[in-house]
Amino acid sequence: MERKYTDDEIIRRVWDVLEIKNLMGRHAYFHAYDMHEAEICELWVSDESHQKTASFGQNWGYQVGIETIRSNYVDQNLAWHRAALSAICEKDSSVAHKSENLGIGTMLIHTLTTPYVEVAGDGRTAQGMWYSPGQVTVAGPDGVECMWMYERYGVDFIREQTGWKIWHMFIGTDFIVHPGTLMRDVPVPDEEASVSAPEGLDITIPMQAYSARHNFSEYPYIPQPYEVFDPKRGNGPEGNPAYKGYGAQTEGGTLQ
Repeated sequence: MERKYTDDEIIRRVWDVLEIKNLMGRHAYFHAYDMHEAEICELWVSDESHQKTASFGQNWGYQVGIETIRSNYVDQNLAWHRAALSAICEKDSSVAHKSENLGIGTMLIHTLTTPYVEVAGDGRTAQGMWYSPGQVTVAGPDGVECMWMYERYGVDFIREQTGWKIWHMFIGTDFIVHPGTLMRDVPVPDEEASVSAPEGLDITIPMQAYSARHNFSEYPYIPQPYEVFDPKRGNGPEGNPAYKGYGAQTEGGTLQ
């Protein structure tokens, strides 16, 4: 039976959706400005019990636990910037090796479009989905590499004392194409090939978590009205139908 809400409850839920959209807008800007430490501290879960189960997933698997996420999202990202700057300085002595030049020539833009947010009936959690047309430009000693990226975000949020926080985030990349390259010339992903994470990332659960080989993947699931959070329908590893055989038991089919 569809739950009926009072006028006050409806207003609260409308406000919740607005807060969640703003939260993800802040994520997009923090990421673009390379403010990853601030993002972890301000936007992600802060309660210890939630931090243990926090996850960040991509095509190649899941990082689980806020410290693992921080190690990759903050520390490894800084290590990549330092390595790139050292290589650039070695090739071009006019570039100073100083902290102000970390990330020089790098530009990340991951827009968030078509927001769709469902707040749980009990008001404790929410689920959202966005599509992201974006681009990545990175500099190296031999010039810059640019690419267009189209991705899908599936995110679980949980309400803490300080407000809504990111709990589980999954980003599935549908395709990457370099400027000037025709999509017809982009190789179709090999169904049998293993998906490897970028070098240096600590992946808690390595797996092929997402593939666009057969058009739109069923996971992450499009949010539906729900009463109480179910991890098997969430955006953490437990919700992925390819995780530990859940595909045979979970409504929504198997991962394409």
